[in-house]
Amino acid sequence: MGAAKLVMDLRIWVALGIIASFTVPTLDLPFSTLIIIDLIIQMTLSMHGLRLSLQDLRENKRGSALSILLCYGINTVATLLIGLMFFREQKEIWYGWVMLASMPCAIAVVTAATLMSERIEIAVLAVTATYLSGIVLTPVLSFTLIGDAVDPLKILEYILLFIILPVILSRLLAHVELSREVKVPVINLTMAIMVFCSVNSNRATLEADPTMVLLVLGAAVLRLVALNLIMWYLIRRTSFAEGSEGTYRVLGVWKNTGLSVSMCMVILEAMPSAVIPCFLSMIVETLWFSFYTRSRGGGTAVSEPPAPA
Repeated sequence: MGAAKLVMDLRIWVALGIIASFTVPTLDLPFSTLIIIDLIIQMTLSMHGLRLSLQDLRENKRGSALSILLCYGINTVATLLIGLMFFREQKEIWYGWVMLASMPCAIAVVTAATLMSERIEIAVLAVTATYLSGIVLTPVLSFTLIGDAVDPLKILEYILLFIILPVILSRLLAHVELSREVKVPVINLTMAIMVFCSVNSNRATLEADPTMVLLVLGAAVLRLVALNLIMWYLIRRTSFAEGSEGTYRVLGVWKNTGLSVSMCMVILEAMPSAVIPCFLSMIVETLWFSFYTRSRGGGTAVSEPPAPA
């Protein structure tokens, strides 16, 4: 495999991120801030070259409603059901599952459409719908299920940051030509950085209770398998995902785990264990994402994305 193919392979970047996070000594860095910047860069590059307005949402009400249902209905409910296993004995772990369940979908939904040569306008529509609904749903869900342990206004601040700033930056870059050969390696790098920051900053928490970590890891894998089966069934039984099966599957499976990690580290700072479900889910889902997109055409063979919506 040549160097060009290596930098385009997300699996290699994720593996490097995991290896580096355990081999490099724990660094004294503002990891939560770094993750936020990393996610903004990833979102900006994913949105580059696309133009989607509120008019698009109004004209595609069915797709918007479906995206919200998959993200804040099926995924949120499944995540909370998994988290209930820790409700009585491990309240901090439960808070982490709640934070994860309250998040909008992963930014990588747009990345998935690019990697799998599917309709990017559908992916952007889905991300836009879930993030706009998340302005209300994320603070409400987290505050309702956790209570005074979280500040809903702080959560709202982060959600707005991830909607408005990437849109502005992507518009500023609209006249800059960025080919797939440029964007994909940078996006892959941001994924590796996200994994490294999340794991390296929480190594002490991981090493303190390895049994609990294994239990949460098992729950994260169970959640991933359950959501995959649910999405596989829905896609086979309905026609909503015609031409974007892979995109909707990623939407239904992957929450914004990177944002949930950052939220836990900032908002639930007094509860270090709360971050465990979030960054373990991020590792599990990032690995799944890299293999899934690869199996559906991700890699160097993917063509340029279609024209902007």
